[in-house]
Amino acid sequence: MFYSIKLPHIRSCLFTSLTLLAGWCSVALAGGEAGIISLRDQGHFYVGGISSDAADNGSVQVYNQMFVGYQLPAEKQHPYPLVLIHGGGGQSTDWFSTPDGRDGWRDYFLAAGFDVYWVDRPGYGRSPTNVRYGELSESANSSIINFLARSNHWPGDSQDPTDPSILMWLSSSPPGPYAGDAIAASAISELLEEIGPAILLTHSAGGASGWLAADMNSERVAGIIAFEPGASNMVHEIRHGLTFEPELAEDFTPVEDAEGCEMQPENAASQLANYSSIPVHLVGSELGLIAGLPCAVKVFTQAGVEVTYTYLPDIGFTGNGHFMMAEKNNGELAQIFIDIARSIK
Repeated sequence: MFYSIKLPHIRSCLFTSLTLLAGWCSVALAGGEAGIISLRDQGHFYVGGISSDAADNGSVQVYNQMFVGYQLPAEKQHPYPLVLIHGGGGQSTDWFSTPDGRDGWRDYFLAAGFDVYWVDRPGYGRSPTNVRYGELSESANSSIINFLARSNHWPGDSQDPTDPSILMWLSSSPPGPYAGDAIAASAISELLEEIGPAILLTHSAGGASGWLAADMNSERVAGIIAFEPGASNMVHEIRHGLTFEPELAEDFTPVEDAEGCEMQPENAASQLANYSSIPVHLVGSELGLIAGLPCAVKVFTQAGVEVTYTYLPDIGFTGNGHFMMAEKNNGELAQIFIDIARSIK
């Protein structure tokens, strides 16, 4: 069955003690900027769940499960689906719409003909938290979102922690524990078994989950597009979860080059063996968290990885920030990512 739809984005009520917002809410039916979307299918499922005995009667519990949603356009125009991996302090709804109700990147990718899958990393969104999780993360607050939203294109006052647009973005932040990147990566790898090869599109703290998943299941990763990713220095932050050949020594210590980048020694560079056929595309904004990305390019290159870096001001997009998928020019920015994804053959 085919569906021709433009999904409405409903702005939720924020019940808060702030006088500015207390006692009222707005419901906005918005969207349409990406165009009419025709679907051949949509749905959701879970991957990564582990069953364990819960009682003597044979019942079980499930934990570590990861929610996956998907929509598939009627006219698929690209061989590889996109897997959207959200950052920390958010969930898959980061891709659905903007704080002021415009279309999110999910809709632009669908309108461009990509099969699109999105995940809630374990402990976020629709992926339930569990007492077994060993990595507790402090709840996000409006000051954190306020800092990360720094942008000339934010749909509101990005420097006011009480601005309705900041609170709207904050409302999706998880209050509970996170399972950790290794568990998220394992679930993403399982998803790739079902739908791969696919392109991983990661944001911020979701970068680490994507890097590890690609190493686990490299044959089912066609490419990685990471904008302002976390753990982007592979020899420093997450090297113990990656496959280097030769294997890095247990007491390996990075050395700084002339630009202060932490690297492997020039005369003894190990290769990221499972990344030999995975193109990596890094994207950074002018006002976001991009300090480490130029060094990441050097680290990837030294480890034998095909890597490119798109710095938005270099192609005419100034003033954007860390949450570029939510900003006022998000439609124009979506096209950059669409073009990158189309270049992955």
